[in-house]
Parts: sequence; C-alpha cells; structure tokens
Amino acid sequence: MRAAGVLIAGAVPGVILGALLFRQADPDLLWLLIGVISLMFVSWQLARAMGWIQPAKKVLASWVGMVAGLAAGFNSFVSHAGGPPAAVYLLSRTLSKTEFQATTLLTFNAINAMKVAPYVMLGLFFKDTVVANLALAPVALLGAWIGVWAHIMVSARLFFSRTYVLLTVTGIKLIWDALI
Repeated sequence: MRAAGVLIAGAVPGVILGALLFRQADPDLLWLLIGVISLMFVSWQLARAMGWIQPAKKVLASWVGMVAGLAAGFNSFVSHAGGPPAAVYLLSRTLSKTEFQATTLLTFNAINAMKVAPYVMLGLFFKDTVVANLALAPVALLGAWIGVWAHIMVSARLFFSRTYVLLTVTGIKLIWDALI
C-alpha cells in the first residue's frame, strides 16, 4: 500500500491548491490536459505491449506518484476528474488487481475526506445535495457489493484490459467535454 501513501501525500497539497484556486480554475483546460495525458499513457502502454518501444525496467520514482497524487487531488477538487492521474501512476506499477483496487479505494477515500471541510467553507454543500446523498446511500451499498462480487469473478487480465479501455474512453470524453 506504499503507492496509496505516495498518492495521498501528493493529494494533500493538490486538494489545498484546488480549494484556493477553485473559483479561478478552468475545468475545460483541466479536462483537456487530463484527457491528453490519459491517451498518451494508454498509447505508451500499447506501444510497449506491441514491442515498438523498450522502456527501462525501473519502477517509477516516488516523486512521480507525488505529482500524480497532486494532480488527482487538485482535479478531484476542481472537476471530480482525479481518477486518470492516479490510474496512470498505478497502472505503471504492475500491481495485482486487488492491490490496484485497494490502493484506488484508499486514495480516493482520503481525497474525498480532505475535500469535505473546504467544500463546506466554499458553500458547496446544499440541503438538497445532502438529502440526495442520503437517499442514494442504499444504491452505493449495492454498488459496493456488486463491486466485490465483480472483483472475485473477473480475471486480472480482463480487469486490466478493461481498465485501459475505460481510461481511453475517459480520456476521449474529457477531451470532448473540454472542446465542446
């Protein structure tokens, strides 16, 4: 779970920066950058898998995870698009399916907890939002149960291939939303 610690440590200043710049940040620019980075990463991984490039066999340095965490924290605060930077870092680490999912869960639980106080101070929580969240809580619990079931049933190969596909789709969607 070292990767979670690195991402979370980077996310702390990312969330703080997001809170400070929330009113000035342009979500379209962030979506465009995250989308491009996501597609570049998937392209890199595909080229590597096809044998077109031979990257060094070193694990990415912790500072790369800190930068990914900073981007995840900032983007999660400003535009709820923190997943791709974290996924790029985690996919490069050759984690098992369980390690990948657990690290993602720990990281975004921490990031979401960090966002509560600044969101309250910025006046971003409304009575309707709280009521909707409470009403949707059973659906979230059902989703968590389905996620556990899917984790057991889906092979690691299928999981990671789908993760790359979803990262590609997310990257395209973010670019589309930024440009439209």
